[in-house]
Amino acid sequence: MRIEKEEFVTKISDADSIKEISASREELGSPCMLIVYGSTDLDTEEGFPADTPFITAFAADDTENVNASVRNRFDLVISAESADEYVRNLFKDKSRSQINEINACFIAARNGSQEDILSCESKAFYRLMAEKNGGADNE
Repeated sequence: MRIEKEEFVTKISDADSIKEISASREELGSPCMLIVYGSTDLDTEEGFPADTPFITAFAADDTENVNASVRNRFDLVISAESADEYVRNLFKDKSRSQINEINACFIAARNGSQEDILSCESKAFYRLMAEKNGGADNE
C-alpha cells in the first residue's frame, strides 16, 4: 500500500482492503479527505469506522461501474482522472475551520438522519458566521 500525504488530503493506492487502510490509521495523518485509488476488487468486507474524522472517497477510472459494495463503503465516488481538481475546488480558499465544518456535515450525512444533517449544517453556518464576524456562534 502506498500512502501520499498532502496538506488536506491523504491518497492511498495499491491497497488490498479497507481493513488494511484502517490498520494504518497512524500513518494517514490528519487529512480532511482520504482518497483511495483502486480497482473495484478492493476488499470491503470491513468498512471504515462510522466515526472516521475525514471524508472518504473512492477514485475510480470508471465511476459508472463501481460495484455497490465499494460504493456503499465510501462517502464519495469520484473520477480518478479529476480527483485533484475535485479536491482543489472543494477546499479552495477555505480555512481549516471551514473545512472542518464541511467534514462535520459529511460525517453527519454518513451517520445520521436528515434532521441530524440539517442541524449540523445550521450549526456550522452560525459558527462560521461567528468566526467571520467575531461574534457568538448562537449555539
